[in-house]
Amino acid sequence: MKSNQNINLINQIDQEEEINKLDDKMLNQLTNVEYNSTDSKGNTYYLNARKATIESGEKERQLINLEKVTSVIYLKNKGLINIYAESAVYDKNNHNTKFFNDVKIEYLDNKILSNNFDLLFTENNSKIYNNVLLINSNTRLNTDEILIDLKTGNIKLEMLNANDKIKILTKYEYNN
Repeated sequence: MKSNQNINLINQIDQEEEINKLDDKMLNQLTNVEYNSTDSKGNTYYLNARKATIESGEKERQLINLEKVTSVIYLKNKGLINIYAESAVYDKNNHNTKFFNDVKIEYLDNKILSNNFDLLFTENNSKIYNNVLLINSNTRLNTDEILIDLKTGNIKLEMLNANDKIKILTKYEYNN
């Protein structure tokens, strides 16, 4: 009989621990979250997510897990950059954001698709990587990485293997 009581007590303790874990998670979940910031040069950063979760162990670092993310960056004298992703991790302290899962980036007449996009304000650069495809009305380009300098707007295309080549398909008509 004592054995059954011990098992019941252990099960009750396990259930209480699980409930406490769920309570912690529910307290740390937000819906329809927005973040806005502007730097000293007049560039703005807007971020919206359908759902945000702050894990208990991550509060000190201010990392927020986001789902169904839309972001707009306005680079003064450069234009708007629209970013869409299924998921992201946002650092509230420095605004660095790592987008992942079905990332879409729109800039001018270009659409860039990838698995990952790291936007690092602390380093003034960003990196688009993993299955990168750039598409516009005249070009279709495959590369391993696109690096963007946020200060200058300069773009660098890279392949991880030096023997691999960037693949570019264009649609140009030649007139004689």
